[in-house]
Amino acid sequence: MELERKGVVRFVKVRARFALLALLALSAALAALPSAASAQPAEILPADKVAAGMKGYGVTDLGDGKGIRRFEVEILGLLKRFAPRQDLILARVSGAGLEHSGVIAGMSGSPIYVEGKLIGALAYGWPFSKDPICGITPIQSMLDIRQAPAAPPVPIGGASAPRAATASLLSAFAGGVFRERFDELVEPLRAAPEGSWTALPLPVSFSGSSSGGGRVFGRVAEAAGWLVAPAGRSSSVSAAAPAALKPGSAVATVLLSGDMVLAATGTVTWVEGNTILAFGHPFLSMGPVDMPMAEADVLTVFPSLFRSFKFAGTGRVLGSVTQDRSTGILGTFGARAPMVPITVRISSDEIPTQTFRFEAVHNSMLTPILAAIAIDNVLTTLEKRTGERTLVWKSSIQTPGRSVRWDSVFSGLSAREEAVASLALLTNYLMANEFRDLTILGVDVEIAHSDRLQRARIVNVEPRKERLRAGESVPVWVDLVDFRGGSRRVVLDLQVPPDTPPGPLTVFVGDGNAATAYDLSLYPSDPQSLDQVLDFLSRMRPANSLNLLAYRRASGAVVAGEPLAALPPSIAAILRDRGPGDGTPDLSHVRLQSVTLEQPIPITGSVRLNLEVLPKIW
Repeated sequence: MELERKGVVRFVKVRARFALLALLALSAALAALPSAASAQPAEILPADKVAAGMKGYGVTDLGDGKGIRRFEVEILGLLKRFAPRQDLILARVSGAGLEHSGVIAGMSGSPIYVEGKLIGALAYGWPFSKDPICGITPIQSMLDIRQAPAAPPVPIGGASAPRAATASLLSAFAGGVFRERFDELVEPLRAAPEGSWTALPLPVSFSGSSSGGGRVFGRVAEAAGWLVAPAGRSSSVSAAAPAALKPGSAVATVLLSGDMVLAATGTVTWVEGNTILAFGHPFLSMGPVDMPMAEADVLTVFPSLFRSFKFAGTGRVLGSVTQDRSTGILGTFGARAPMVPITVRISSDEIPTQTFRFEAVHNSMLTPILAAIAIDNVLTTLEKRTGERTLVWKSSIQTPGRSVRWDSVFSGLSAREEAVASLALLTNYLMANEFRDLTILGVDVEIAHSDRLQRARIVNVEPRKERLRAGESVPVWVDLVDFRGGSRRVVLDLQVPPDTPPGPLTVFVGDGNAATAYDLSLYPSDPQSLDQVLDFLSRMRPANSLNLLAYRRASGAVVAGEPLAALPPSIAAILRDRGPGDGTPDLSHVRLQSVTLEQPIPITGSVRLNLEVLPKIW
């Protein structure tokens, strides 16, 4: 009995010893994994201390409910001067299924450790690679991001020179051609041509879209080199403590939120105090930025022969991304990025009015593009993807000083692209104009959509009198023929001002685009301030309008952007000679009347009438 008791005691002691050893081993393993709750970030190992043959590990979130997982790393060598003053560490990864999937898009920023010290972030990978070979951005290069100056984002316009930007805008709106100019806005996003070395693409998800994001999103994604991945989103948006993210956690930079979410997912490399470093390569390489930083929930990995990627949903907003540099991004917890609210109301032949609300990053380059993506996606999701259509477009851009309206009608095969491009061009100009900083407080768009091509043309214009007197009112008949429809007559009243001197009177009757072009030819604009540019835009007449314009000949000039009409010839000559730059535009006519009558469908056609004002009879 005594021997049995001693055996039991010995067995218990052995079990306890093994349990203690297991606990110590587990504690050591947990200590080896970096944590945001640690008092200090992990020690670092400089790139020049890393040599071929060294072995280590990395951590990243691979989803499937397992959270952050460890994978193995074998150093292959160091590429000196991979970029100016930057080296690149080459390594082979294995474990956690990477032999099957290869290096995965979304692993950008995954911290890599050798000898228990942080050497950098996994950042580069190559498609169709037979072995999972990766490039690692040294941690020293990423830590330098913290020293970058925190300057406000620099306005980026679609043209190289400010005056060229103004001239380009005025030309686009005067001619009604926008789609081709939209490419100028997208061009700065275009990544350098892919060579032998490529940054690992970030999975960019566009949730809330049943159509893949629309044609505009496709053009932007192709230019920026995004790997588009389907994803969901979280409805919760709140502030959170830094402990919400740790090295290896998935993190998202949010460009668009609300009824649709556009975000790019990568991995956290470093957490210290109130800041994080992530990605190991640029997102858009825009330098100082201000965009929401959010949690990302990795669902699983999609293995692919070309490029495996993570499926991820966007979660709580934790702070703001404030730097987007060549070696990674810098995020700050608790900071709130300013956003631009966008409201879209759309109705159609069969669907009652529906309202969508978004928030876009406030940035002169990104806000216009994101607004175009959101609106184009609403149209693509609710309506047909291609084919002829008619859009009655009413929009308003709110700024601190005034509300800038842009109303028009677009019809035909390219109506959708022209409409969203027009708003993007206008928004970009307002935010990057040459005159002064301008904050966009909100964008409101109302769209009436029709599947039918709707159009009418002017077939006859007839004034009731061709010789009239000052102060007289004369009806002008305008006959229209609808596309595949009947004819109708609209009456416009020509009002001759009482002080009009005798002589020729030119009357122009036409659609909005033709009337705008004719008015600018006789009454040129030379804006010298932002308000004058906006006044010019208010002269743009929508395509669904009938317009009557009346002029008489008189010398004048445009001085400092302001028209001075009906000047004595000597004064007009002096002002022209003293004008800035290449001189001031001449005014050869005085506008006596401008009438715009909105129509339910677009109008085409124009007629110029030559009338005569008779002397007064006393």
